Formats: sequence, structure tokens, C-alpha cells
Amino acid sequence: MGEKLAKQEKGTDQTTLERCVELLERLSKRVDDIDARLRQQAQLTPAVIRALLVSGMPLPPPYDLAVGRFGMYSQNEEDGLILSIFRRAGVANRRFVEIGCGVNGGNSGFLARELGWSGLMIDARRGAVEKIRIKFSGHDVRAEKQRVTRESVNAFLESTGFAGEIDFLSIDIDGNDYWVWEAITACSPRVVGIEYNWLFGPSRAVTVPYDPLFVLDEAPTRSYRGASIAALVHLGRRKGYRLVVGERVNAFFVRHDVAPDIIEIPAERAYRHPGNVGLDPFEKIARLGLTLVEVGDPIPAGLPAAEGDESS
Repeated sequence: MGEKLAKQEKGTDQTTLERCVELLERLSKRVDDIDARLRQQAQLTPAVIRALLVSGMPLPPPYDLAVGRFGMYSQNEEDGLILSIFRRAGVANRRFVEIGCGVNGGNSGFLARELGWSGLMIDARRGAVEKIRIKFSGHDVRAEKQRVTRESVNAFLESTGFAGEIDFLSIDIDGNDYWVWEAITACSPRVVGIEYNWLFGPSRAVTVPYDPLFVLDEAPTRSYRGASIAALVHLGRRKGYRLVVGERVNAFFVRHDVAPDIIEIPAERAYRHPGNVGLDPFEKIARLGLTLVEVGDPIPAGLPAAEGDESS
């Protein structure tokens, strides 16, 4: 009898412990959710202050666009920059293509969830695409798992129905960004947002060599990825785009026939310096025996790329 009671008490203790663990896990999730919301509100507070105190003041470029910056779904404050651009440029068809959407929709999440835009979100990771399909259910978003390469990108855009003019193209694939943008001809975006490697500085026009199998996590160093902002300025000019504003890791370009009142700025004005001052990524890359491709002459401080600039 005593042995039976002991087993019952042990079973009750085990059940109680499991319930306590379950309750703690639920509370932990609630705390994490509240913390995330508070962080977002704290991040949005400066944007609200700028809107209240600076709105309507005449500002020189790129401050006239940057004053509207904020972040709800984007990595930093790109959501507000994109909105600022389209306030000035207007919209054509409210269609976007996001190459490297991650789990939040990248630079297009705000456009889809808050403004009702339709678009294509692409990522090479199945888990990210599955999360996007859940997060954007009920919105006009098509999510596809695809490793985008310069050989396949145009056929893929055509097969998914995103050829022709679109309002916005965003590229963030941590590697072949330069080469994919260079290859795209199937669609003609009015505005382009593309990630740059801030470790490469504002002047030298370099990119990692093209490798269709490139994966950042397999690179010898995480500084070996993407292209410099100067390289993207050279490429943008060749493709008919001008640099208008930048964020910590993203640069934004407007097609030359769109919104001529949005003034081109030099790379150094859009560039944001990394916090880890003093590191020399070029020395480290050379020491590891890695190569970079020079795609144009360095851009002197204070000067935009010249008209008709050609990559070497």
C-alpha cells in the first residue's frame, strides 16, 4: 500500500513539474513577444519625432528622403526610406520582386502587409519560404524556394509572371548580389534596393567573383561577400539608375526616367561606416588567398560616378 502511494505521489510530482515547465515556457514566450514589441516601439519613436518636428522643412538630398526612415519589417530603417522614395516617385503597378526575402519579407514586407502591394518573394532556404507563406497568407504574395543565379534569374522571373515593368526590386543574397542585378533584363524596376558590403568602404569598386554555389556560411570569412557601394554605383549607372539614398547595409537607386526631382548623390553620402572601425577586410581577404573583382575605377570623395561609366 505504501509503495503504491509513493508511486502515485511520484507521478503527481512529475505531472506538476511538467505543468510548471510548460507554464514557464509560455511565460517566457510572452515575455519575448512583449520585449520585441517594446523594442519596435522604441525604434519607431525617433521616426515619430522626426515626422512631427521636421516634416515640411526644406532639406537637401539625401536628408529629404532619409528624414522619413523607420523600420517595421526591414532589417534597419529601410521601410521608411522606400516609402519616402515612392511618395516622390509615385507608383506604376504596385508590384515588387524580393530576392533573398528571409523570414520577414526583406525590404518588401511593409509594401505587402501595410500597403497591399503584390509581389514575388524568393529565398534559397525552405524554412524561410515556409515562414513567409504563413506570415503573408491573405496577402497577394507568391513565395518561392529558389537559389537565384545570373543564369536562371530571367527565366525564373518570366515563368513566375514578373517580367516587364515593376515598381520595386530588392536583392539581398549575401554573395552574388552584383552579378544577379547585372544579369537581370526580364523585368525593369523603377526603384532598386540592394545590399552592399559596408566593410569594403565607400570608394573602391569591388565585388566577390561570381560563383553560382556561393554560400556565406561556407566562406572563409564573413567579410568576403557581396559588393561595395561604389561597385553598385558603377553598375547602376550602366543599367540606367542613379543612387539616391542609403542605409547601414542597403543602397537605393531610381531609374533615370523616374522622378527627376530626386537628386543623385555620391556614394560617400549614402555609405554608412561599420561600427568595427580599424578592421582592414582587404588585408584579411588577401591573407586568406581570396580574390576580389575590380568593376570600375575608385569613386573620388564627393563625386558621383560619371555618365556612361563602363566596368572593366
